[in-house]
Amino acid sequence: MNPNQPMLLTFELQPKQMTSLRIICIRNGIQLVKADPAMYGETIGVLCGMDEAKGIAAEGGLAEPMLLFANMTMAAVQKFLNEAKAAKFSRPSLMAMLTETNREWTPLQLQSQLAEERVMVREKMQSIHERSGHHHDHEHDHAYMHQHGIAHSHGHVHENQKAVVNRLARAIGH
Repeated sequence: MNPNQPMLLTFELQPKQMTSLRIICIRNGIQLVKADPAMYGETIGVLCGMDEAKGIAAEGGLAEPMLLFANMTMAAVQKFLNEAKAAKFSRPSLMAMLTETNREWTPLQLQSQLAEERVMVREKMQSIHERSGHHHDHEHDHAYMHQHGIAHSHGHVHENQKAVVNRLARAIGH
């Protein structure tokens, strides 16, 4: 594992999903790394090969699949996600980019943070719709966000929650 090369760290994906990702990763020069559940007690930095393992035991598995992009620009991540969509890849709802902050978290901490942000964004979107008098169904909102390239909670990348909410508010004209 080369910790400086573009990397996609996967958690709890099905074998079929891994096969789809492997092809896209090879085509884009991205290392595909399947996180070992026995290492879930270690930090994301350790799992990406950037930090030394401390021998911390895992506290359990993850509740749902997750992807983490490391050493990639936003443009590279978007290109990857566009190719994954074209390949009909069944994408996990939790995705993040490696940051200095989440590098120090365990996979369980990262998943908890992403799940919490997903709930906050949904609640904020609901609040915006209620205040504006617009009562769109979630399918319509979701389709609109994809059509306009707006990152969202099941999102394309892990973003600051405030930035996501601000982009959503601008997108619906508030």
